[in-house]
Amino acid sequence: MNGKEDKILNVSELAKFFGVSEQTIWRWCKAGKIPAFKIGSQWKIRQSDLNRIINQKLSKRSHGSDHPTLF
Repeated sequence: MNGKEDKILNVSELAKFFGVSEQTIWRWCKAGKIPAFKIGSQWKIRQSDLNRIINQKLSKRSHGSDHPTLF
């Protein structure tokens, strides 16, 4: 984290970022497609975890893997 505090995102923020419904984000969290955790009944996602998984998937795409979707 390089001395910075890691931002914690909620389902609503992620839904807006990806342009999908909150239900889709919940499904991704439950299925383990997004590295999320729960606080009470609310799913939360660390921005650094999300950045890491996106970068990994984009790296795989650029090295010849043919995946049409991010998640």
